[in-house]
This record gives sequence, C-alpha cells and structure tokens, in this order.
Amino acid sequence: MALTPRQAFHTDLSINDIRASAWNASEGSLPSYKFLQEQNRRLAKLANSRLRALEKSGYDMFAYDRAYTYLHNLGQRRFSTKLPDQSDYKGMVSQLSELVTFINAKTSTVAGARKALNDKLDKISEFTGKEYTEEQKFRLGRLLGTDSVSTLLREVRGDSGEVIDVLEEISMNEANIENISSIIDKHLAGYNPFGDNSDYMSYDEMMDELRRLNTGDEDML
Repeated sequence: MALTPRQAFHTDLSINDIRASAWNASEGSLPSYKFLQEQNRRLAKLANSRLRALEKSGYDMFAYDRAYTYLHNLGQRRFSTKLPDQSDYKGMVSQLSELVTFINAKTSTVAGARKALNDKLDKISEFTGKEYTEEQKFRLGRLLGTDSVSTLLREVRGDSGEVIDVLEEISMNEANIENISSIIDKHLAGYNPFGDNSDYMSYDEMMDELRRLNTGDEDML
C-alpha cells in the first residue's frame, strides 16, 4: 500500500503503542508481532532512504548523528528490516522506538536538516558578529550538528557563549570531530548517574582539552 503524504514524512505510531504491542507479542500474541513486523519493515525502509539522502547531500548531522550512534553501537550502518525475536520485548521496543524517533525528527530529511543548520548558523553569526564563508559555515554546522555538541549546549546554558567561541575556533582549524566528541562525552558522563564515569572530565578540564585542539596537540589526545 502506498504511503500517504503524512505517512511519508511522519509516523503516528507512538512509543506507548510500541510498548503495548511488544508486550502482547512477547506474551504470545502472533497478530501483535505481525503488526510490529509490518511497521518495522515500513519504517526501516523509510528511515534508510532518509539516511542515504542525508549522506549524499552532506547533511549527515542532527537526527542522522543520533541514528548513526545507535546503529554503530549495534555494528550496523542501516536500520534492520528484521524485527528481533517475538520473545525479545526490550529488543522490539528499542528498535522500533529508535525508528520512530528518527523518522519523526524534523532533521531526518534533507530539507529539515538544512533549515536547522541555517538557523543554528544564523544564531552563531548573531552571537559572534562574524560572517563565514560557505565552507566555514559547513564546518561549523557539521560540528554543531553532532549529538555530543547539541547535548552539551543544552546542559551548559549559561556557559554556552564560551563553548561556542571555542568550538568556532576548533571548526575553523579543522580539528577531528571524533576527538571533539570524545572530549565532550567525558564531561557529559557526569550528567548520567548510571553511566561509566571513570573518565569524567569537569567543565574546566573539558574546556582545557578542547582548547588544546587549537594548538596542534591533537595527536596527544
């Protein structure tokens, strides 16, 4: 059956719907499991199509970055069209929830990611009072579009100006984004009481490490 225009952009399948159907499926309901299988196949095909479009256009950021992190942790590059076993309640909920979250994110489409990037860059330009070349805009936008940086800016709030200044300098010096994310994630670990905080960095330690990326000491990280 062809998707309606609304379904092509958005899914009305809620997380609660997923949990309820997955629970029924895990308790032996074959109709519930078949329903989830159909939803998973449809949503995975749509999500993977969007992932490819974002990669091709260069907007592999925002919603893409979250999806990439999830898939990378599973050793995958794309969402699976195969649903976990009927007895695997957590697996079914996790897979379908990630699909729904990705598809319902405005930045899961090229147009949505482009708008989000331009909005962010406009705000950064207002803050710094600087104008950027298209290449500089893309570098800075690519960095701001990572899950780590987006989370950091939400958490630090009052210190976001200082963070943006440092990130702007880093992006212009073409520092490795994975190194930047690794440093930020060590600080963000402190916000998760159930996570592994063995490598935790304080805010000041994180900022010092980020500034080192501007000095050519990246290989020492």
